Formats: sequence, structure tokens, C-alpha cells
Amino acid sequence: MTGGTFPAVERACAELAGSAPAETVRVRRGPKSAVYRVRLADGRPVVVKLFAADTTHGAADEACLLAAVTAAGRVRVPAVIGHGPVPGLTVSALVTADAGTSTLGDAVRAGQMPRPAALLRLALLMAAFHSTKAPAGLPLAPGIGQQVSALADHCPKQVFGRLVPALEVIAAGACVERLVWCHGDLHLENVIHGGDRRPTADEYGRPSLPDCLVDFEAATVEVPEYDLAQTLVTCDALEPSDRLFVAAAYGRPVDTRLLDAYVAFQTVRGWTYAAHCEGRDRDAWAARLHLALSPQSGRTAS
Repeated sequence: MTGGTFPAVERACAELAGSAPAETVRVRRGPKSAVYRVRLADGRPVVVKLFAADTTHGAADEACLLAAVTAAGRVRVPAVIGHGPVPGLTVSALVTADAGTSTLGDAVRAGQMPRPAALLRLALLMAAFHSTKAPAGLPLAPGIGQQVSALADHCPKQVFGRLVPALEVIAAGACVERLVWCHGDLHLENVIHGGDRRPTADEYGRPSLPDCLVDFEAATVEVPEYDLAQTLVTCDALEPSDRLFVAAAYGRPVDTRLLDAYVAFQTVRGWTYAAHCEGRDRDAWAARLHLALSPQSGRTAS
């Protein structure tokens, strides 16, 4: 990513948070964005996310989405401190309060939380997020139609051909009445673990989780199965038992045939862009592709 350097973080902190960084640690870097955990000179812990100039989702878009989620009040997200272009560089930056240093994935790897408990929290967070209507005018990612068109341009024909039966199920399952606001990339590393605090209930008896949801670049409006499938794929929860568990924990009606079709789609999409186009995590995506498209799996796309 052009400009994704520590000097960019220093300028972003000075301009948007009003303080220079005292300590900076890079958390993640991708083709279009990079995330840094920073302790400012004034003592505040913050997170700085830098966005490349040519990305379709920038700092202002992320800030707008975070504001909308905060206003809805159903799930926790980091508080926005500031956002805008970084002076002298071709990147924009979003500075938020640091919601914590441990993700749900970290908690599972450290033995602090069993994997089923982490998947349960993901399902509850998703149900809470889906219960909120996306406000008009939000900067959302492309929907399934545009995604399929883009995928056809990048996916090898022999793989895309195996996806056609699933796409037919997805097309038949399109239902405006079932559309929800989807996070688009809800997995174990995009949830900041709320520590030992247990889920509580709000004034209406709905689960209220201490965990904090981050990274809204893929937020869009689709049927629930779209979001559930992405979570199953990115959490390597593709076995039938995992799929049934997450769908049940979600607690809302799920079309299992449509879910199977979206699992195939999300797997092929992830494999295409991550493994085939960018050369990332090839072994992991190959295994997911085998599980999602295997004739023995009994899934829709077989």
C-alpha cells in the first residue's frame, strides 16, 4: 500500500488526534489498507487505519458506517476520534479509540475461550447487527449481482463453471423482504474480545455482548445467508456440524439450501481473490474450496 508507513501514522495522529505517537505497532497490512496500534504521547491508546487513495472504501466511508452502527446501539464498535486525508500523502486515515488488544481468534488460540463459544458469539453479534436497518445513504459494498459479475472476470473458467448450480439457487432465493444489513466479513479476527465479561440482556431481553465489532469495508445489504456463509468460510467452519451449530446459534430463520449455495459462492470468491489473484494463504483456500465444492459434501454446488 502506497504511503502505508510509520511517517504516515505520525502525520495522521498529529492531524486527526492532536498528539504525536509514542509507540506504534503495525497490526495488519493489506493491498488497500493497513492497521496500526498506537500509544499517543498524551497516553491515549488508539488504532490508526490507513486507506490507499485508489480504494473504493476510504476513511470517511468507514467513519460513516461506524457512526451509523453506534447510533443503532445494537453492537459495540470503536469510538471515532478523527478521519480525513493525511497531509502530504495519498492516503486517508481513520483514528479510533483502541477497543482492546485481543480478538476472539486470539482468545481461542490462547485457550481462553473454546472455539464453539467464539462461534456462538459471532452468531449472536450477527443476529444483533442484522436486526438493525441500514440507514439510507450509507457507503455500502457492491451486492451479489455486481460481485458475481466481477468474479466471472477474475475466476478461472473451470472453477467458475462449478459454481453455476449455486448461483442458480442464489438467484432463485433472492427476496427483497429478507434483505438485512450485512457486515460482510464477520470472522474471529474482526471481533475484539470483551474479556471475561459475559453477555447480558438489554431492556428488551435481547443479548448484549461485550465484544467490539471492527472492519466494515465489506458491509452491504443482502439476505442473511450471505453473511452467515462468509463467517462459516473464513472461520473454517464448513463441516456440517459447524454449519448447523452456527445457524442454530444465529437464532433467526435460515434457508439451509440457500446457505449452502452462498457457502460455495463465498469460498470461490475468497479463493479467487486471495489465493489465485494475490497468492495469499493458498493451502487454506484450497482446503476450503475442496470442502465447499466436493461432490461428497452433499452441498448445493456439488
